[in-house]
Amino acid sequence: MSDRPPDEPQGDDFDGFDDPDEFSDVPLDEHESQLVEQDLTDLADFEAAFRPEGYRGVAVWCQDCAEEHYYPWDMLRENLTLLLDTGETPVHEPAFAPEPSRYVPWDYARGYVDALRDSGVGDRIAVDACTQCGLTLPEEFRSANFCPRCGVALVMERLRAALDKAGLGEDAIAEVLRATGFATR
Repeated sequence: MSDRPPDEPQGDDFDGFDDPDEFSDVPLDEHESQLVEQDLTDLADFEAAFRPEGYRGVAVWCQDCAEEHYYPWDMLRENLTLLLDTGETPVHEPAFAPEPSRYVPWDYARGYVDALRDSGVGDRIAVDACTQCGLTLPEEFRSANFCPRCGVALVMERLRAALDKAGLGEDAIAEVLRATGFATR
């Protein structure tokens, strides 16, 4: 007769899952490491695309908890780096009152960033200021789609800068902007 309590599994199939140290410091294999490295790359791309638009981080569906988890950019980067370094992630708790609309779903972000790459948006010209409200744009907002203060689209300033870079003079730039329906200064 065994000394084990009756509710524990018996025999050679028992893996000892009750030992919390059994799987600690088990490094990721090469394939797992590549997946986590890709997640870190994706996260950096997501942050570059969505932080300027005011998003705080990403939402990830947790299969263990069967609920959405909301991770600020830095927290998820730290968790993924820890996973890569040690093979473990910290215990996670759902965020308290996370404002879900301020977090972009991971799968949506991946599709969005892929579409941006496909359309060449990553090569967009940075703008220094919003001509509508006069805000000098902080560095992290110079590639944003909209002014963070007044919400006006920054595409006209990008178009103006591209036409200037192509060698068009102010009069020609103004004519192109008028012909394409943009107001001119």
